[in-house]
Amino acid sequence: MLNLSSYGASTFGDLEIDAPNLKAFSFLGRFSSICFKNASLLKEVSIDLQDFTISDTNGNSELIKVLGELSSITRLKSNYGFLQFLARGGVPQKLPINLNNPTVLRLGMMIGSVYSSEVRCALCLIKSAPNLQFLQITLPNYTPKVDQESALFLKAQQKSKIPLSRLELVRIKRFSGAKSEMEFVKLLLLSAIALRKLEISINYRGATVSGYKMLKELLSFRRASSKAEIIFKDVSGI
Repeated sequence: MLNLSSYGASTFGDLEIDAPNLKAFSFLGRFSSICFKNASLLKEVSIDLQDFTISDTNGNSELIKVLGELSSITRLKSNYGFLQFLARGGVPQKLPINLNNPTVLRLGMMIGSVYSSEVRCALCLIKSAPNLQFLQITLPNYTPKVDQESALFLKAQQKSKIPLSRLELVRIKRFSGAKSEMEFVKLLLLSAIALRKLEISINYRGATVSGYKMLKELLSFRRASSKAEIIFKDVSGI
């Protein structure tokens, strides 16, 4: 396993991973760019990007450049900063090649109008992982002030749904009940035909409606899986 950290130090710059025997990669800190040049055995990737240098991508998608050929990964963990980095240069509907091996995705993301490209990036990753079994979404500890654009985009996605035939567990942390967040949950419920459990932890600091009203609306959403159970967790004070 390769652990890299530049937390509290200078930026790594252009990070190129050339490690044919590498199976796990973890990063915390800052870089200008990253690419996996030779990592055909890589199974687990965890990136907590604190900041990155804004540079011209020449219209090339960072998402495709960084993850487009990592078909061997089984677990991917990304904080919001790395998701924002991946969204540079445009986000495709799906990656050119399916990531058939990932069974676990842990994404930190913000859902709101100014973050619509990150929402598209997250959906691209989810759509490109047909064998996904566990999805964890960690939201910010506050409510987006304006989320209409993302809400409309997510609502439009519900017409075609997402091919999620193996997704069984979804865990969403710091849920506030914002419109875009509710539309995201609705999309997952409509798409995950094998879903068994949806766990939602409430962020009462940023909640837009009462917990009871939120739960009542969530329970009214149509579900593709008859076995899907919604678990509502009160984590106030934690």
